[in-house]
Amino acid sequence: MLASISGLSFFDLSSDPNFKRNQLDEFYYLSRHAHFSYGDMLKMPVFERKYFINKLIEEFEKKNEAYEKAKNSKN
Repeated sequence: MLASISGLSFFDLSSDPNFKRNQLDEFYYLSRHAHFSYGDMLKMPVFERKYFINKLIEEFEKKNEAYEKAKNSKN
């Protein structure tokens, strides 16, 4: 079996102790904020899930910037 520099198996990402937790965190955020179903996320390729997570991050950053700008303009 192939191994990466980190020592993790190339084909077994689940051997990474943080993999499952990170995946569940992504599922939580996508279901809570983007209303994806758990079944849809299980079928979704990783690259698509990462794309949607990154779009959520961009959206939250823009909202935070607008909030800070409005907050600073009041002072």
